[in-house]
Amino acid sequence: MEMAMNFSETLFDSAIGGDRRALAKLLTIAEEGGSMRAYDKKSSWILGVTGPPGAGKSTLIDRLASNWSEKGESIAILAVDPSSPVSGGALLGDRARMVFSDPSKVYFRSVSSRGSSGGISNGVRRMVEVLQGLGWDRILIETVGAGQGEFAIASVADRVMLVEGPDRGDIIQAEKAGILEIADIIACNKSDLPGSQESANSIKEGLSFSEGAPEVISVSALKGSGLDDLVDRLDQITPNPDRLLMRSAILLDSILADRMRRRPSYEGAMQAMASRTIKPDEAADMVEFDDGRI
Repeated sequence: MEMAMNFSETLFDSAIGGDRRALAKLLTIAEEGGSMRAYDKKSSWILGVTGPPGAGKSTLIDRLASNWSEKGESIAILAVDPSSPVSGGALLGDRARMVFSDPSKVYFRSVSSRGSSGGISNGVRRMVEVLQGLGWDRILIETVGAGQGEFAIASVADRVMLVEGPDRGDIIQAEKAGILEIADIIACNKSDLPGSQESANSIKEGLSFSEGAPEVISVSALKGSGLDDLVDRLDQITPNPDRLLMRSAILLDSILADRMRRRPSYEGAMQAMASRTIKPDEAADMVEFDDGRI
């Protein structure tokens, strides 16, 4: 344990000095739940980005990262990819779609969702804490476009942006899933396409009767139009009390669930439940009280 702690300390010192390899190793330790000290959290700005597949999340994040890095800010991006059911490793390569930002100024890391239904694995929270400890100015988290399971992003980010395409059907699905309850702002991407403004107006109209509804901004990540307005709006976001309360509840649930999964009896309880030798409530009791019964 002490040796592992000393190793992470060495990596931390190297990473804070700009060593990207040390940073990558340190984040891997955090992702896998390895031993490391608690880091003092700096005042990093954390944005969660979610939305359906094909909405242009990666391109928009690329544009935002480029905008901020050109102003001298340090940017770290965690792109949460679907996991391989065999290896647990990330499948996608969003790094290939990062064409506007300078790789020397922006740190990019693909992260496996590890089967998390919320698109956010518990390791991501620990990785964010490391990046905060290292003093990165802005941390952006892109989640799997999984639709109804995106609530976990609210447990990590200070603010959440929902990215939508011109298809009004996406926002209807978001309404049904309750995603709008965690979104602070909606970016209607691909404003350069025909019918996009009508779609944005339709979304605004649909939200007009909702108290505290997120603001809707039209933007084209590809062309860069509307980007400055979006950047300004993102910096002005102040989450309302209801969203803050919801995020606190989600964060607490996430931490408690992570602790339960780490208990020695968890694996045995899961296997016993799968073999139908015990009932789900009995399996839950086994893990909760961790009495070692299998």
